[in-house]
Amino acid sequence: MNISQILFNTVKKAPKHPAIVFKNENLTYQELAEQVKEKAAGLKKYGLQDGSHVALMAANKPEYAIAYFSLLALGAIVVPINPTFKASEIIYILNDAEAEAIIVDEAGIGEVKKAVNELSTVKQIFSLPPEDSLIHWEAVNGDPADFWPEPKAPQDDAQIIYTSGTTGKPKGAIITHGNLEWMTQTSADILELTKEDRVLVVLPLFHAYAKLQGLLQCVFIGCTIYLEERFIPDVILKRMAEERITVFFGVPTMYTMFVHSPRIKELDFSSLRKAGSGGASLPVEILEKVKTEMGVEIGEGYGQTESTVMISCFPNESVKKAGSVGLPLPGIELKIVDASEREVPAGEVGEIIFKGPNTMKGYYKKEEETNETIKDGWLYTGDLGRQDEHGYLYIVDRKKDMIIRGGYNVYPREIEEVLYTHPDIVECAVVGESDPVFGEEVAAYIVSRSEGNPEEIAAFCKQRLAHYKVPRRIYFLKELPKTTTGKILKTPLRKK
Repeated sequence: MNISQILFNTVKKAPKHPAIVFKNENLTYQELAEQVKEKAAGLKKYGLQDGSHVALMAANKPEYAIAYFSLLALGAIVVPINPTFKASEIIYILNDAEAEAIIVDEAGIGEVKKAVNELSTVKQIFSLPPEDSLIHWEAVNGDPADFWPEPKAPQDDAQIIYTSGTTGKPKGAIITHGNLEWMTQTSADILELTKEDRVLVVLPLFHAYAKLQGLLQCVFIGCTIYLEERFIPDVILKRMAEERITVFFGVPTMYTMFVHSPRIKELDFSSLRKAGSGGASLPVEILEKVKTEMGVEIGEGYGQTESTVMISCFPNESVKKAGSVGLPLPGIELKIVDASEREVPAGEVGEIIFKGPNTMKGYYKKEEETNETIKDGWLYTGDLGRQDEHGYLYIVDRKKDMIIRGGYNVYPREIEEVLYTHPDIVECAVVGESDPVFGEEVAAYIVSRSEGNPEEIAAFCKQRLAHYKVPRRIYFLKELPKTTTGKILKTPLRKK
């Protein structure tokens, strides 16, 4: 089944039910479906077809949902891109994914235009705001009556989501229609969603977590989605109270900011029945404060892009255990293995591996990396963890060196490569440092030819990296700690 079919199934059941609420704009499921068919038919006129790779680079707004479902219905493979990415980041992903077109909004259009001369496969740029020489999104129209979703098998590619590794360039995880269908149904069942739920979505829809739990599963059930473009704590809290929001998905940074806002004590959150947190571990102190002040228990889970979204969570009937990320989802097998790939006893630490209908198909055009990650159907996460005697999973450590800042994965190698292009930098090392708001902050240790100016280095990075990757803490040293073979040691830097 083409995963876009979930939208048309919901229309049959509840055509007049509100689908998306955004600012002063309300779309029913019938209206959403009509616009999806119209745009899909229009995109077909521009030569996009079954199997086309098309990037989608936009902030949270109804047009994102419309474009996403239109592309899936067409049979195209969606390549989501963070709208805050800079030209160099956009060039790499578009060329690697062999994208033939991109749909972009006002947030990213400037950087896309800077990148255009270095795009090797992109033939068309569809712009949400009117732009000279680009195709205006408003002009993409076709007859909805002439269009119906392209049939798809479970193993057919639906999207390629880029996730950086701790070494080398970002890799595109291929997620299939079958992956999305299984994860959408499983997640909706676990959360016990109903069409009466009102779900506030401020997590960016380009992210796998938001796309599945904030969009796909809501459409599958027929919930009403309240979209927000920006996370401003007081604004979001007020919106939750005024709109009687029943379900909210966030990351630890958001909940940390909530508990530090005076509005949390002034507003009524009695309608809120479900809250989810992902992207990083949530401090127990914050979890308890949210439960006390907002009257809702936050459900934590564990997953990664390669697992479509989730690997484990706390089902309703499960016991909540502090520090744990829950039980494997029904239908998923999970093991903890040692360096020899042998399963370890309960309580012992090893690498987390899993297999199930949520396992990605592989990394796009990267057979070697795919074979290193997926062995005999088991996906090796690179994360260290342990399971107790009842099967509850505990994360012990993450992939080496990876930083999680405010729920975003930040990979030091990518930042170091940018820093090394600075003419004054001799050596550098990027590590994560503890931060009370963002969980971790990006710190750069630099050996420079000149005296060194942190503001100048930060400005240099801002021109080349998305905002959350830019080092906020910059230190200058005479030399970096190294092994006898000259390899830079990061552990002493983390201890600083």
